[in-house]
Amino acid sequence: MFKNLFLGNTSINFYEKRKLLQNVLIIEVVFFLIVFVSASFGLLNLNFSVDFTGGTTYQFSSDYEKSDIDEILANEILEVSRYQTFENSNSILFRAVEGTQEQETQFLNYLANKFDIDANEIEFQRVGPTFGQEITSSGIRALIIFLSFIVLLISIRFQFRFSIVALIALLHDLFICTSIYLLLNFEITPSTVIALLTILGYSLYDTVILFDKLRDSQRLNKESDLSIKTLNKTFNEILMRSINTSITSAVPIASILFLGNVIGLSGTLTDFALPLFIGIISGTYSSIFVTIPFLSKIINK
Repeated sequence: MFKNLFLGNTSINFYEKRKLLQNVLIIEVVFFLIVFVSASFGLLNLNFSVDFTGGTTYQFSSDYEKSDIDEILANEILEVSRYQTFENSNSILFRAVEGTQEQETQFLNYLANKFDIDANEIEFQRVGPTFGQEITSSGIRALIIFLSFIVLLISIRFQFRFSIVALIALLHDLFICTSIYLLLNFEITPSTVIALLTILGYSLYDTVILFDKLRDSQRLNKESDLSIKTLNKTFNEILMRSINTSITSAVPIASILFLGNVIGLSGTLTDFALPLFIGIISGTYSSIFVTIPFLSKIINK
């Protein structure tokens, strides 16, 4: 099986497995509903960074141990949402929620005493929510324009119903990523929003490649409508290509996540890499297994 998969010689009957995939899709929809209903009742919450909610940052240079950072994160003066270290430098940056002036001054002195430095050496800055809000509003506008253009383009090049299938696969990937962020309480930064928009392009790339291959197979077989034979043959031909593309894209992104979380190079790069990694895996899955139940509905038996 694995040898045939590697060589692209599989003969899986995807059409016969459509009901199984439909059931899997129903389970996923129920899962999404549970997650988002829980979020609407406040049982789950998106963890927005200070760029969206506003807050304070404290940056300074000092020698430190991991235990020192853990102690800062557990302090009772101000809630610290995250910290960031820098390669080849002993600089460290803490991001905290916005507090009263007295709390911020107390936390500043706490850091100075903890790391035995002068309070004036700590670069303090208040961060307003404006930047994150602008990124979000711009992203929503870009998303609406992007989706409208995609529907038009796919409708012209293929058929309108194909554009609906592509949008369903795309929404599936967005829901998967959002659900993971809700369940695991990962922090959402402007880089996360940008990565989510990047996911859209990757998801649609795989799906459009599939549609193009289906159309070529129909022309080759001189079919006016999609047949079971063409659907099975095309999906078998494209399966390994999709897996290979996913692996070659996901491995370097996984290495970025490894460097960010194990070696300590966290920050904007890993904020961007995490949703991108989730989106690549989900996009590969949805471009084949989410589209099959819908494409099966338009089969010419």
